[in-house]
Amino acid sequence: MQKYSSIPRRPAHLALTLCACAALAACGGDPKQEPPPASPTMLSGTAAIGAPMAGATVTVIDSDPATADPAAQTAASDGSFSVDVSGLKAPLLVRATATVDGESVQHVAVLSALTASATNTANVTPLTTAVATLVAPGGDTAALATPATLATAATATSVGNATQLLVNTLNSDPATAALLGSNFNPMSTPFTANGQGVDAALERVSITTAAGGTVEITNNAAPAGSNGAPATVTLTPAQTATPAVAPALPASVPSGDIPTAAELKALGDKYQACINLPVSQRVTLDAQGDVTAVLGACDFVPSDWRSNGRNFVQEVGQFTLARNLVTNARLGVGQIALALPPQNLTDPKEFKHPYCNSGPCVVARWPMTTASGRPTRSDWVLGKVNGQWNFVGNQRPYRVYVEARLQRKVNMNRDGPAAGNTADPYFFKDRYESMLRLVFDLSVATTSDVRAVRFTGPGLPPAGVVQFRSQACGTDDRMGLAYQNGSTRTLGANPVLQFWTSASGTEFTLAAANLDGTPLATPVPVNNTTTASFQSFTPVALGDLRSAVPNWAVYKVEIFKFSSASETPDEVIYLRNGIGPENPSVGPTVDWPVLTAGLADDHLLPAGAQAGTIDSFAGRTLGWTIGASSYVTSGYLFGSNFATATNAQNETAGYSLRGRVDYEPAALGDLTAAAWRLASPVAGTSLSPSTANSGTNPNPRCGAAVLPPLTTTTSDYREIGVFTRGPDRQLRQAIWFWDN
Repeated sequence: MQKYSSIPRRPAHLALTLCACAALAACGGDPKQEPPPASPTMLSGTAAIGAPMAGATVTVIDSDPATADPAAQTAASDGSFSVDVSGLKAPLLVRATATVDGESVQHVAVLSALTASATNTANVTPLTTAVATLVAPGGDTAALATPATLATAATATSVGNATQLLVNTLNSDPATAALLGSNFNPMSTPFTANGQGVDAALERVSITTAAGGTVEITNNAAPAGSNGAPATVTLTPAQTATPAVAPALPASVPSGDIPTAAELKALGDKYQACINLPVSQRVTLDAQGDVTAVLGACDFVPSDWRSNGRNFVQEVGQFTLARNLVTNARLGVGQIALALPPQNLTDPKEFKHPYCNSGPCVVARWPMTTASGRPTRSDWVLGKVNGQWNFVGNQRPYRVYVEARLQRKVNMNRDGPAAGNTADPYFFKDRYESMLRLVFDLSVATTSDVRAVRFTGPGLPPAGVVQFRSQACGTDDRMGLAYQNGSTRTLGANPVLQFWTSASGTEFTLAAANLDGTPLATPVPVNNTTTASFQSFTPVALGDLRSAVPNWAVYKVEIFKFSSASETPDEVIYLRNGIGPENPSVGPTVDWPVLTAGLADDHLLPAGAQAGTIDSFAGRTLGWTIGASSYVTSGYLFGSNFATATNAQNETAGYSLRGRVDYEPAALGDLTAAAWRLASPVAGTSLSPSTANSGTNPNPRCGAAVLPPLTTTTSDYREIGVFTRGPDRQLRQAIWFWDN
């Protein structure tokens, strides 16, 4: 008999569902499980400037003010980073901030589109900053941090055009194009900060940005021209409208004519190993503090290394390795600052570098961070020695150079004759001066036969600035500036060869400004048959000094000797100036030091406690305050006066005497500096057998080292000078003076 259950039968489909649910439950499943979440949207890249931006703080801002931007991330030691940008709305602004080689560095990138649930690439480099500058309103990349501005400015079209313009410009140089590779995009092409490929291009190309969205590009691997560094290429926002029409970047020198990143690192490692040692293991010093030998790991240059008329012991040993300022400094990534093609000079009178005349050379630059955390740098001339890149020095037979300085001068004579001197509208004023220091040092190398030197080049009068041996007794035995008409003869109807001058200045003033930055007219030079006045001032207004006197400008130095007694130069040397001069109008924007209270009054007022004769440097110090981003490199106390005296030839005249106390901080960043030297007075003319008995030589006041007293007598002069460097590493000089 068939039996029937008293339990109602479930529908078949329900029974199957329950069985399935039971099976899931038995396996630990969740009948309410949602679909798996989408993959996160990531943003990865490399922050680098040719060196990795190690430990950079990376932030991302999107164009939707309603979304929360992700937390800042920290880049790895190689500059790589990764940020979760899920939910953000493009375009994005990526910003990386880091301290590289002691300096604060910030770069940005703009990403116009974002692929969801994927890893997007956004490098942050000077190249991406260039693109952001071209698309930002007014070139202000900080404005892109506002979401509405970011959305409007960083469109796919604007970013794409700016990127194409930049890449086309870079690719116009075949060597740079080879490093970047095909289909390069500065934002999205992955790379590693290892000195190769894209990173090698970052090391060779300099990018600067300016107001208005201007981007300037310099190919440091291109051959330096006769007027300075390679020509700079300029990009503007207007050019992004036609990105296919890109300016041409100066072509790089052949690959073998500049060191590779690996070769620069190998040379930098030698210097690093040296400065890691204490001074006692770097050099041997005699009782007078002079270096007699460079030791062990520090003897890393060829035996024929020469620079500024000195060998390695005399130049680097004495003035660098014997100083604690470089002890345990950290070198950054070496880069090419200037590529020097062979000079190919043939005139017998022209100085020919033994390596750089017939072969390529470079100026290599290593950024440095001192043990005290302050940024500086170390520049070296490299050439090929036996086919290998090595340190060679500039090899010049004399210590001769051209150096740009911006000075701030503050007059301490508030109550004396100078304060009310309306007849002199210039010399007693507080002011900024931009100048070129023209130095030919008679105390280095064999110079006893040198009677005159003539400098010509950017910023100087066309005929040239002429210097003679100085009859002034002073702290440096250097040629004094006398004429700007090119002549090496005396004034008058019957001129004869000029052997000496009572002048001692070496600074040629290019432009001046008041302390508020407004222009200040400089004295007008006069040179005729009866007078030569204001010869250290430019005869014409030069306009923008950055363009009038560019970085690495070339100067011709002609040397005239007693033995030939001719106005035709006996030797010719060509040299470069390094960093060009600043416009004095920038003076108010500079972080200038402030001297310790009372220090200037004590030394620079005739009634001051330290206004008398100073014949010892022992126990003397300078003190100051300055902004945290700047630092003092050295300081000095200088004084000069005239006194009537009679020399051994029974000639009575007003003979000049100068003296100087030199100060140096124990570490860069210190706010005090101890004196280390009372500079010895020497008379330039007395070093030459041709002038030892001519005219009013020698100066009878030259004797023991002494800083003359400051009195109210007319012509008395004293100053305190402090040299500084700011974040831009530009050399500047703050001066407080008494001039009567």
